[in-house]
Amino acid sequence: MAVISMDSLIKQLGKRFGVLAESDTYQLTVVAENADVAVGDLFLLPSRRGGQERFYIFRTTQYANIMNRALEIDDIARNKLTMPDSYLSQNLAEELLIKLTGIVLGYAEAKEREWTFHKPRRLPEHLSNVFRVDPQQPEVAEVMRSLLASQLGDEGLYVGDLLAGEQALEGVKVFLPAYALSHHLGVFGRTGAGKSNLMMVLLKAVMDYNQAATQQKSQEVNKPLVSMLAIDPHDEFRFWHGAIGGKDGVHGIVKGYSSEERKALVEPFYYLTAREVGEKGLERQVMLSRADVLPDDLSSISEFSEQQVAFAQQQFALWGEQWIGRVLLGDTQGGAGGFEGNVDFLSGTVAAVQRRLSFLRRGQTRLFLPFDPDVGYEYESLLPEILCALERGRILIVDTTLMGEMEQFLLTTVVARSLFTLRRTLRSVARVDELPRAIREAFGNDDEQGQVGLRTLADDLVQRVEDGRLPYGEGGVLKSPDQLPYVNVVVEEAPSVLNPQRMKFGSVFRDISRQGRKFGIGLTVVSQQVSEIDDGVLSQINTELVMALGNELERKEAVRNASADLSGFERELQVMGKGQVIVSASYKDVPLPVQVPEFDQME
Repeated sequence: MAVISMDSLIKQLGKRFGVLAESDTYQLTVVAENADVAVGDLFLLPSRRGGQERFYIFRTTQYANIMNRALEIDDIARNKLTMPDSYLSQNLAEELLIKLTGIVLGYAEAKEREWTFHKPRRLPEHLSNVFRVDPQQPEVAEVMRSLLASQLGDEGLYVGDLLAGEQALEGVKVFLPAYALSHHLGVFGRTGAGKSNLMMVLLKAVMDYNQAATQQKSQEVNKPLVSMLAIDPHDEFRFWHGAIGGKDGVHGIVKGYSSEERKALVEPFYYLTAREVGEKGLERQVMLSRADVLPDDLSSISEFSEQQVAFAQQQFALWGEQWIGRVLLGDTQGGAGGFEGNVDFLSGTVAAVQRRLSFLRRGQTRLFLPFDPDVGYEYESLLPEILCALERGRILIVDTTLMGEMEQFLLTTVVARSLFTLRRTLRSVARVDELPRAIREAFGNDDEQGQVGLRTLADDLVQRVEDGRLPYGEGGVLKSPDQLPYVNVVVEEAPSVLNPQRMKFGSVFRDISRQGRKFGIGLTVVSQQVSEIDDGVLSQINTELVMALGNELERKEAVRNASADLSGFERELQVMGKGQVIVSASYKDVPLPVQVPEFDQME
């Protein structure tokens, strides 16, 4: 199919709005007739410079009222004030103009079959005509879809419609590719900017994508599914506004599935909570075990000194999966006579570690169950099932309203670290029969070397590999991480976990930020603050969804860390309305202003 011609597209743009006055590769100045414009409005400049058909896309950052002839507008204002009747009798309508200043986002160039978008390395000719991208004209939306097709995307995860000034261009949909969730996203915005609604729209987009991908598998089109571990600190995502007459949330989406779709896309569960939920269904009470936790998990979410870290690691080496119970009981002396690391620590160090573990005492947590088989506390944990679900393309919403802050952070850390360990182990072996031993070693369990590690968890995971519940082999052939779902872990209240102080003793999130993409694991970092997040994590984020930010420091940090150049968008980051977001990504040549739809109003 031939590309739509420039002349055909110009006809759809309607009346000329203005004329190009000055230009360089960063900034354009346009003179136009008096009209109501807004910062952020979009304009198109057709050009045939050098014999090549191009449309330049211009975004206004400021504008001013000017006069046509050599008239000083302050003199006219004084005349209007002192001589209103005689002055207003004159017809000055033709003298009133506006001057727009803004940035060149880039240009679309005509090729054989499509318009391709390029960064702003060229300029339109002198005195080019300028056309306004008017959201009230449906024809203009069609033009923008043609010119920006390579930037908008046509499949994947729908996040909203392109924003022109203060209004969305309905039908000009913006998509993120599904693989973006195997990399890292940043969702930044102040309170009230619409982050929760954005996350709800993103969850729906993932579920819609998985549903379509599952249907295509029957046609032998193999697209990886997407999994998300979505932390929900306000318990919103399950029912959304269904209780007050609004739209049902993920519960409503699941309810609309057929029984076959629930089996393929939802089972064994989609909603995890610390509350009791009665009969086991697709909603489940989440329980983990102390036997799932490593010392590094705790030092990455709480303040530990070097001596305290060394003591915790020594106790894990001595007691393995029972180390937390032994430390809390004060039994910190034996268990492995002759162990090289069995050195004495100051009583203050021991007491400090006990205080940091106190939230895991029996009776102080409903989430992490004790583990001591000698006195009847067997291994009870949903962690293996959670890992299996994430490896099969599932959305898991975790209600954390009844969890303490430390419980929430530890849950996220343990799941992320366990999944990362499994994916890395899978990449390290060449055959399926090598996996059991590799998994045990990865979780610190090597009986030949006298290392207990996380033995019970490793036993459970090995059993699930062998019976197929962990889908790492097919027909005796080992799968690679590329054949498994893209997995994304949402880190809510990110500055509390991803700040530089927490990173000094290591963190699974730092490891995932640096290496996760090669194993198909990504992070979604949700925060009101950009400045408080570790620079090493920020530098690895390659998709930013930036909403209104509260102060100048945060706006500067958002601009500095953006994957695409956000110069010229600084003012919008202060005045953007609810649900408005700038999408910046390494795989898009231009930042895109987007209006996220209200989930309640989505079909």
